Amino acid sequence: MVKEMPRNSKWMRSYNRALVLRLIRMHQPISRVELAQQTKLTKPTVSNIVGELIADQLVTERELGVSNGGRKPILLELVAKEQYVIGIDATSHRFIGVIADLSGNTIHEVETMGKFDTNEELMEAVVLLCEELIEATEQVGTIHGIGISVHGMVNPETGVILFAPRFHLHDVALKEHLEKRFAYPVFIENDVRALASFELLFGEGVGVDQFFYLYAGEGIGGAYVLDGKLIDGENHITGEVGHMRLDLDGPICSCGNRGCLEALAGEKALLRDFEAIDPQVKTLTELRKRLTDGDPNAKTAYQRAGEYIGIGVLNTIHLINPKRILLGGPMFELAPSIVDQIKERVEHTALTTASRETDVKMVPWSEKQGALSAAALATNSIFQTI
Repeated sequence: MVKEMPRNSKWMRSYNRALVLRLIRMHQPISRVELAQQTKLTKPTVSNIVGELIADQLVTERELGVSNGGRKPILLELVAKEQYVIGIDATSHRFIGVIADLSGNTIHEVETMGKFDTNEELMEAVVLLCEELIEATEQVGTIHGIGISVHGMVNPETGVILFAPRFHLHDVALKEHLEKRFAYPVFIENDVRALASFELLFGEGVGVDQFFYLYAGEGIGGAYVLDGKLIDGENHITGEVGHMRLDLDGPICSCGNRGCLEALAGEKALLRDFEAIDPQVKTLTELRKRLTDGDPNAKTAYQRAGEYIGIGVLNTIHLINPKRILLGGPMFELAPSIVDQIKERVEHTALTTASRETDVKMVPWSEKQGALSAAALATNSIFQTI
């Protein structure tokens, strides 16, 4: 949920600083004059803010720009070197962690496997991974924060994992635990909202003030960005398109309802149905291999899933009318024809001519995308207002 804060001088100072830093990130290299023009701030105010950012080693000056007849402007850009954030993807029993710079580049990567039966075991596994990543910096540079991406329901304000279904754990006070152990701010978020945060900073969401990110893999989820901010909602469930009910008599979903989009079209659901056709296929790895090998039954299964996901996208357009729909996750990487199905459904069945032209596009996906997205949570905090 976006909460308004009192507009006092401290808030305005922080807002202006975040605004300037965000514009430098989006348009670097950029001059002070251009920043003043875009922010509508006075040139002295911009110069003071830039001076602070340079002193904090977040921004640096580079070679002179092109002159338009006067003195050549000095250009500004982010300091990526030795300015780090930590990201950990804790969405399964395989934890992946990265150190990334402020431009989203991976500096170091580690992973660990484990079985977590208690809240304490999960928290200690994250602690050990953080310690390993911190040691990898060899005490060179500055770490600005730790981001954690978690499957399930999360309260991002308190940093409590309300429910992590894959671990069968409730009320994990991970933020509090980590901030007691480390001298860095910690940011905990649902995995799909973290993915949207990455796109907002570094991907197809840059400069787009309203978009919806839809993830499709083992499960299906979504995240909504409005005015450049992730929308959480009153009870932290905004964007949960995977639990949009499409068939009242459909299969039982992990949430307990019947006929949810995830229960019909998530890869876990495809595996469930495929086992009835071929009992030898018992894992997602085997199912995905069948698809890449050209198995006709696997191709049909994914195509059918694409039809359902297309309906979910169409419903989302009719509900919130976003400027852009971003499609990310292993399903789209493995079966890019699904993206064409979704686009075709939108182009032919959206409510109005304008909505049929909604920008729908696939974004890249990799195994470490979750960890990079978690790191983006910490990076994003630098560019946002307090």
